[in-house]
Amino acid sequence: MGRPRKDKPHHSSGMYEYKATIGHTFDGKPIRKSFYSKTSKEAAKAKANEYIINTKVAEQTGEVYVTKESSFSVWAKKWLETYKKGNCKEHTYNYTYRTNVENYLIPFFGDAKLTNIKQIDIQRYFNEHKHLSSITLKRQKSILYSIFEEAIYNDLCIKNPVRNITYTSDKSAKIKKAYNQKQSDKVIAYAETALLTKGLGVYIILNTGLRRGELLGLMWSDIDFENKTLSVRRAIEPDTKGIPNDGELKTRSSLRTIPISEEFCKNLQRVPHKSQFVLAGKTQWGYTSIDGFNKQYKNFMKEMSEVLKIDYLSPHELRHTYGTVLREKGVDLYTISRLLGHSDSKVTETTYVHNDIEVLRERMGLSYNTVEISNTVPNL
Repeated sequence: MGRPRKDKPHHSSGMYEYKATIGHTFDGKPIRKSFYSKTSKEAAKAKANEYIINTKVAEQTGEVYVTKESSFSVWAKKWLETYKKGNCKEHTYNYTYRTNVENYLIPFFGDAKLTNIKQIDIQRYFNEHKHLSSITLKRQKSILYSIFEEAIYNDLCIKNPVRNITYTSDKSAKIKKAYNQKQSDKVIAYAETALLTKGLGVYIILNTGLRRGELLGLMWSDIDFENKTLSVRRAIEPDTKGIPNDGELKTRSSLRTIPISEEFCKNLQRVPHKSQFVLAGKTQWGYTSIDGFNKQYKNFMKEMSEVLKIDYLSPHELRHTYGTVLREKGVDLYTISRLLGHSDSKVTETTYVHNDIEVLRERMGLSYNTVEISNTVPNL
């Protein structure tokens, strides 16, 4: 005997539909809701039963049960709690994800149902937020894409409306400056005279390209004076509590070993070991806090820029300087990328392409004038 004949989809969407009673109104009338499946009516019925069970469980536990009828704000908060909180650094969670979702995306899309948000609505959001930087818009697009992509996997919507979305920013890109080799050498020499006071951090960054957090997390045990190497193993960030663990870095590629010069080693050996951290500070764990470093850094750089008549650069611009000088010396971009701990060599290429032009100009015997100028590179 053959199998029973399978019913054909009878909904206009081409899907199987099953209607179930999910509750009753105040006066006792049944509340009916349709459930759909691409495979069979039984599968649609299974979804209905699952919905009823989950709704009853939610009523007992008080936990929000997200459905297709839920608003963008309900699902976005659930997405944050489920997919991001605890799965990334606290600082990243708060300032990359939660801030963008709560301050921008939820206020715009609010109580709109996930299934009612179309591509044109997403495009309208980006059209109306051109005042934000391109980096912020890129991040928000990525967040929105993930919110809807996970919604699809959870059967809350069928399509991702963020696909093929474009955006432009009216905000001028912030330009980061970098010293050329001659300027960098002057600042390094000046920092050498203040290694025991305020110049140690600047000296290390210009010789290694460390990020601020990596510098603060640097321990004496990370420096191999015999083999002349410096290992980057941890970082101190705004959300760091207590002693940072090895491996707590921006990305996996941030974990790296950097060759250092004999002169650099000799200068560091002159620095007394007041703590297990190279930049000894007043925290109970022996390292310098971010606020403490920023204050010390500003005092040194302000004094240095006045004495040498050289621009005041931020710690991140000193990191750019390290890469820029390496490029000026002819080091290939792949090697620079590894030394800086970039996750993608394309980032390095984008960052230091301006310096390539200056190097070519010098090698061709061309120059603007005799006045020293700073190389500039885009912000990361």
